[in-house]
Amino acid sequence: MKENPRIMALLQHAQTLHRFALTSLLLSSVVYLVSNTYAEEDSSVTKIGYEKFLRLNDPQNKTKNSDWLDISHSYNLKKSSIQAGFNGDLRFYLNNKEFSPSLGEAYIRYVGENQSRYTLGRKKLNWHPNENFWQLDHFQNTRGFRLMDTKSEGLTGFHYSTRDGHLKTEVFLSYFYIPALNPSVKVEGGKVVSNTDWYKRPPERTIIANQEVDIFYDLNLPEYRDIIIQKSLGLRMTYDWGSKFYKGQISAFSIYKPERRLRINAEAFYDSGIDQVRVNANPVVNHHIMTGGEIRQRYKNTETILGVVTIDPNARLGEDFDSISISIENNRTLTTDFFKVEPKYNRETYVHYSTTLRTELSTYAFNFLHYLSDHEKGSDDFYSETVKWKSAAGIGGSHILNDWAHLTYLLRYDFKRKDNLLNAQVIFFPWKQVTTTVGLELLKSPETSSYWSAYRTNDTLYFNLGYFF
Repeated sequence: MKENPRIMALLQHAQTLHRFALTSLLLSSVVYLVSNTYAEEDSSVTKIGYEKFLRLNDPQNKTKNSDWLDISHSYNLKKSSIQAGFNGDLRFYLNNKEFSPSLGEAYIRYVGENQSRYTLGRKKLNWHPNENFWQLDHFQNTRGFRLMDTKSEGLTGFHYSTRDGHLKTEVFLSYFYIPALNPSVKVEGGKVVSNTDWYKRPPERTIIANQEVDIFYDLNLPEYRDIIIQKSLGLRMTYDWGSKFYKGQISAFSIYKPERRLRINAEAFYDSGIDQVRVNANPVVNHHIMTGGEIRQRYKNTETILGVVTIDPNARLGEDFDSISISIENNRTLTTDFFKVEPKYNRETYVHYSTTLRTELSTYAFNFLHYLSDHEKGSDDFYSETVKWKSAAGIGGSHILNDWAHLTYLLRYDFKRKDNLLNAQVIFFPWKQVTTTVGLELLKSPETSSYWSAYRTNDTLYFNLGYFF
């Protein structure tokens, strides 16, 4: 199988998506040029960085990549009724000379009367504020540059919001879909490979007549339009009360949109020509409906959020979308010479809670997440079949140590699965435009049924040197 090494795929797919990601970055530059025409109050920051990471143990899927270059750019414009924003990142792996893009935001907004806002492009929506802390990736994607990366990416389409007194109404509409691009996964020579260590491979061998036989993966790429031309429709209603320092709100939302990753429909058969089991994988798009509600209350520097979310991957809105996927148990050897695995579309319901305290120098956040739904899912991350958390609590925040050093941390623990994840980093500012970051990612996951068990050997220590201009 011949592949352009610069073409990426989403979750065992594909070349078409990488091209599309680079196209998105090109389109976002158009946003910058257009908005710059109206520039009156604007800000622009560009960072170029080099990062090196050290493996503290032996990962299950070790790659040759251990250092890369990062380029990030952010731009914001405000001029009376015109606003615009852009935030994007591009990672270049020095070993295999490949790219990983991330487009956080790229939008143009018109602010009309009665606080009405018309936004076109890619924009982060604050409909599900606790999602990033837990890396749930249901509503909006996380960037995925690291295993514990919590930086989010927005939704692409048209967003409208208006206010009538204490009532705010928001509508989201789109026929444009950008799947999650990281971690990048593709097929080369019948093998599933990635630029990163933190992904889980599908089985590489199977048993036929008491003989171990290799599995050859063949990816059937869909047409561009079958991936990116997808519908989304969402509505959010919010009622607020109180003053600036004692402000509360209650809200509810429902959105119909494609899932973060493509699902896979796969069949396998023994190919005597290559003396291997050949797996034909067909990426498809599945839509889900997310429905949620929450209460927020702010008192001076403290904000508390309590909410509930339901996700139904079987829901349909308008034209039916035919989707089927594959799920494989948590071992790397199958026991059949022919398989066709049916999908698992399970409804998920969970409650989430957070309290955040902000001071002049620090931010402290306590979060809690509990799944109300019971579902039997495998721990195979490659097919995105398992939930990341069952009943978990976490703390996170940041602290300005002094003028030249900042600390950030994130600690999460699952009471049912005994998962324990820690991400901490110290950012130094030795000079005005230079930063040096020392970070650590540690993970403990004792149960094989856990989502995180596939990454229990992915502890890392990383160093980043960046220059701003």
